[in-house]
Amino acid sequence: MTEILILSSKNYPDSETINYGDCLLIKTDSELIIYDCGHERHAEEVLSYMDKNNISTAKLVLSHNDADHFDGIPKLLDSGRITVVKTTLLLKYKDKILDRIDDGRKTRESVSQQILDLYDNIAKLSGYPLEDIYEHPEDICSGVSIIGPDFEYMLDTVAKRLDGREGDTKDGETAVNATSIQISVDIGSHKVLLCGDCSFASIEDKVRNYQCIQLPHHGKVKQAEAIWEKKWNQTKDFYVISDNTGNTNGGSDKLDTTGHRVYNTKGHDNVRITSSLFSGSAISTGRTLGH
Repeated sequence: MTEILILSSKNYPDSETINYGDCLLIKTDSELIIYDCGHERHAEEVLSYMDKNNISTAKLVLSHNDADHFDGIPKLLDSGRITVVKTTLLLKYKDKILDRIDDGRKTRESVSQQILDLYDNIAKLSGYPLEDIYEHPEDICSGVSIIGPDFEYMLDTVAKRLDGREGDTKDGETAVNATSIQISVDIGSHKVLLCGDCSFASIEDKVRNYQCIQLPHHGKVKQAEAIWEKKWNQTKDFYVISDNTGNTNGGSDKLDTTGHRVYNTKGHDNVRITSSLFSGSAISTGRTLGH
């Protein structure tokens, strides 16, 4: 049976001050999928988990290239145990992005250089097994699929960032966050939506179809409240937050969860989503991975 493990930094050194970022593990009967890895400490936990569970290789999805979702990935890649990294490879779409800017100031070459500069983390992965989510839209494995962001929404948002004349935000998020890759996971007959730091607008048409949602941007208030308003009568559903942000902005400290079932890595050890959680059973946590 598929389960999701959301890593907590609660027991890491200096967890109150260091932003360890996100790292989620999706374990199916046949595959391990890693969704983001924001710190080398997370990467060490992932490799330990793989060893303890006799898992030789894994697939990885990078939601977006912010450091708190990326910085542990090089360590995982250097281990030789990642078979593919699925993310958005923007250089493939430079012409479409240029068409959307279309003000005569930019060229194909300048847009390419901007992408390399602004999305430099992903550029550094050149030479590793990379797949673009739009060129390879097939499911990651049975019951696990990439469902967003919409291609046109992604292009428009990136074009706005590279253009610069209208600022660097889209629907209340930075352009990088807004276009975070979203994953749908089936756990039995239930569905989980993993969001990264995406904008609410990019998932607004999806949220009512899911019984568990990872609240975007580490439990950001505006995102969570918009989701709850959209799902106002779906009272049996629950939510998870990956808040390993230390003392940085963007965490869940200001979020009032009254009236909602929310599990947060800030207050627990690793949060484990299994079929039992959908029946309202007690939260499953554990400091040691693999237990």
